[in-house]
Amino acid sequence: MPLAAAAVLGAVAVLFWPPTRPRFTAASSRSADTAWGWPGPVSRRVAQVLGPVGRVAQTLTGRAEAMPATAEVADTLVLIALAVRSGMGLAEALAQVQTGSAGAVKRDLGAVVAALRWGRSAAQAWAFAGPCWRPVALAWQVADQTGAPPADLVERAAHRLRATEGRAAERRAARAGVLLVVPLGLGFLPAFACTAVVPVVVALAHGVLGG
Repeated sequence: MPLAAAAVLGAVAVLFWPPTRPRFTAASSRSADTAWGWPGPVSRRVAQVLGPVGRVAQTLTGRAEAMPATAEVADTLVLIALAVRSGMGLAEALAQVQTGSAGAVKRDLGAVVAALRWGRSAAQAWAFAGPCWRPVALAWQVADQTGAPPADLVERAAHRLRATEGRAAERRAARAGVLLVVPLGLGFLPAFACTAVVPVVVALAHGVLGG
């Protein structure tokens, strides 16, 4: 009996004993630095070089989750145009605008900046952003082909986006008015029939049948 009780207590202690966290020592960090058989500095350098690629890949996989609104894109294009007018290049202007951005805008601009710094052209870099950035990509292509100031073309693209968004908002408002009127009409129609149509029909029927 004492032996059985001791065995039971030992099993309970093993089950309920809090797990210990693994300790990371200098040896373990050195082994992590020498992954794939490379020395530590080489591994860290490879991680630095592949960092932008990982950020671009993460951007492409996460873009489907959220897209920036049209108004956000238009405001961002105005900021990009102002930055370019101040004398900045495309990559520098996008980096400055990205610093003050957030959410999906910051994510998409980060992908474009990373592609530009990897030596991609403007058209190729904007391909890493979502389809909502297509107007600025087209504006930059036209500027490269014709020599026109890119800031003016980007600002015009922002105005076109705002005009398109305004027309879409008007259509949504008109559709909302129709959707509101139809239920009200269907709700008042039975009441109108009961208070106006039915009494007249009953009176006419009573007069005809009574006569």
